[in-house]
Amino acid sequence: MVSSAMKTGLFLGFGSVLVLIGAIMAACWPPLFMNQLMKMMIVTNESMSFEMWREPPIPMYLECFLFNISNVNEILADRNVKPHLVQFGPYVYRETHTKANLTWNNHNDTLTYFNQRWWHFQPDMSNGSLSDNITNVNPIVVTVAYDLRYNSVFEKTVADVFLRLIHENMFVTANASSWLFDGIDDPLLTVASHIPFLPREIPYDKFGWFYDRNGSLTFDGSLNMNTGASDFSQLGNIEMWRYSNRTMYREECGQVRGSAGELWAPELGQPEVYVFAPDMCTYLILSKDGDNIVEGVTGVQYAANDSVFDNGHKYPHMACYCGEVRDADCVPPGALNVSACRFGAPAFVSLPHLYHADPHYPSRVDGLHPTPEHRFRLTLEMFTGMPLQVAAQLQINFLVRHYEGMSLNNQLPDDTLVPMFWFRQEVQTTEEYAHQARLALRLRYWVPYAFYALTAIGLILLIPGVVILYKRRMNSSSMEPIIHSDAAAADTQ
Repeated sequence: MVSSAMKTGLFLGFGSVLVLIGAIMAACWPPLFMNQLMKMMIVTNESMSFEMWREPPIPMYLECFLFNISNVNEILADRNVKPHLVQFGPYVYRETHTKANLTWNNHNDTLTYFNQRWWHFQPDMSNGSLSDNITNVNPIVVTVAYDLRYNSVFEKTVADVFLRLIHENMFVTANASSWLFDGIDDPLLTVASHIPFLPREIPYDKFGWFYDRNGSLTFDGSLNMNTGASDFSQLGNIEMWRYSNRTMYREECGQVRGSAGELWAPELGQPEVYVFAPDMCTYLILSKDGDNIVEGVTGVQYAANDSVFDNGHKYPHMACYCGEVRDADCVPPGALNVSACRFGAPAFVSLPHLYHADPHYPSRVDGLHPTPEHRFRLTLEMFTGMPLQVAAQLQINFLVRHYEGMSLNNQLPDDTLVPMFWFRQEVQTTEEYAHQARLALRLRYWVPYAFYALTAIGLILLIPGVVILYKRRMNSSSMEPIIHSDAAAADTQ
């Protein structure tokens, strides 16, 4: 038989231990979880995140949509006719990445690398063939005219003569493959080096939206990324691009900031995130846009709103995307001038179909159908920083303006922003990685409940221990001898 004293000791001992362990572990679990998460995510040669970052295992696809101008003959007959656009595609490419030429900078916990990318056409996922013929404005003609916009009329007339020797009009027709990766042969690229007055040298022998990029080691430029070792909140942030912490834009617009999109520290629901885009030589600010469930995992979606390509019209802090003076180069909001980033070409980046753009732009063309689905979107799981879904989509447009002396370029209505093509880089987490996220979240949320339960069991064990102890004391006090008054009197005698 177990004595009551032993029972009391067992109940009180085990109960106290369970309460102590449960309470301490419940309080310590969140920082322990975060510490383990940091060990997994901080970029080192041995961390779990390193290989996933160096060669992302999740399938990625690039969808390209090309705009065809279907009424060129009407435009040539009357330059006041608006271009009618017909969208072709998507032409879908499987995209693979690898990070190359890694340099670990231990003095400031950063990593310098080059992003090498390959694209492989997926005909079964595409709508159309790469042999589809697409007609749009000739980017070389429009670039030469734009580059000479501030030159004298005489100089522009001389350049126009050169252009007229090669092209009858400002339009070009080529197949989808040439527009995208193979490049368009244009004699003007050879002759352009002999055109006087051009302020810059054109660096390519062909023109294509992704020409010379497939497998290129250096096209995206060097990137210097924070590993998160000294400040976990900075994990994945780009610190320098092309060995500089600034781009060609002035003030805060020229800062190199934001994630490249692959690594994120746990964000815990802040109102906006930053994405650095080398193709634009700047960063995008995406605003919180509600919850989104992907493969059973709830994340926070961030999306581009009307502030993304504003240049000070509605949001004063974006004025640095224009010059010090708001001149003719400072166009209405909704399209970002990236000409300084694209070898002087009159390239303007917008959301697809000019979504969120000033009404001036879509009023100059026909055939666009903007919808909220054209927003740049990113969904992050907040407690792990895992990207659940990405729809990185942007549109490239060329600005056509009339310049005195440039007759070849002036065949469209003046001040027309011509949509050329748009792309969507789409990534969604797989069931395998969603399962890992769900497991991590269960550990994050449910383990503390196990410790709460442990504490509750300890309290339950303490109760009978306290009751038994109380009864023993009561019993011991009732068994003490009672001294009667007559016996006491006898003792005194």
